[in-house]
Amino acid sequence: NAPAQRRPATLSDQIRAMESQFQLAMPKGMEAQQLVRDALTAIRQNPQLAECTHASVLGGLMTCSQLGLRPSVLGHAYLVPFRNKGTLEAQLVVGYQGLVDLAHRSGQIKSLIARTVYENDFFDVDYGLEDKLVHKPAMDKGIPVAYYAIAKFNAGGHAFIVMSHDEMLAYKQKNVKLGKFGPWVDHFEAMAHKTCVRQLSKWMPKSTEMATAVAVDDSVRVDLTPEAINHPIHIDGEVAHEPTPIES
Repeated sequence: NAPAQRRPATLSDQIRAMESQFQLAMPKGMEAQQLVRDALTAIRQNPQLAECTHASVLGGLMTCSQLGLRPSVLGHAYLVPFRNKGTLEAQLVVGYQGLVDLAHRSGQIKSLIARTVYENDFFDVDYGLEDKLVHKPAMDKGIPVAYYAIAKFNAGGHAFIVMSHDEMLAYKQKNVKLGKFGPWVDHFEAMAHKTCVRQLSKWMPKSTEMATAVAVDDSVRVDLTPEAINHPIHIDGEVAHEPTPIES
């Protein structure tokens, strides 16, 4: 009798098989076993990930490993299926909470938070020698009119950035290639907060991880060697399916 053909390894099989490689890439104190569980949960929640090129999913997970981010958990990072010239690939989207956590790793950030301003709120910004921002939320909010992020530094002082709702829409239009689905469609506020933090990062003391996360955001990675994180590939495509929810 001819030997039975071995079935091709599924994406889940490959993720499990890479646990030791993920562990070697991770910052100390993190567990690759947890990342594997997170990844398998993400695939169950969004089966279209399994239809993406396996290399792009594994590459995104390797980036999560190196940055110490959890995929599809805690607002850290997300793998979003998107169509690039007919081929489904997994695009890594770094979340708001992921950027905040990475910023704190510099050891120079006392606090970092982003918020939404609604039309009935009291909101006053004074750019000048002191750079003041006052926001008093109203109970009857109304529609969103602006978003901002504030960083306070351990050495004293602060920095903030404000973007109007119209500016955020313009940013989305210019920088995000979307179909009918995707985090900007379904979780606009969380992505607006993340965008403010990204813009504010230019004036913040960065950790190396934070700078890398900004560089790899919205990228596709198919090279699993550690050095590949320094060479992100940004490809225009269309988000093919609604991703898992993003927590703000």
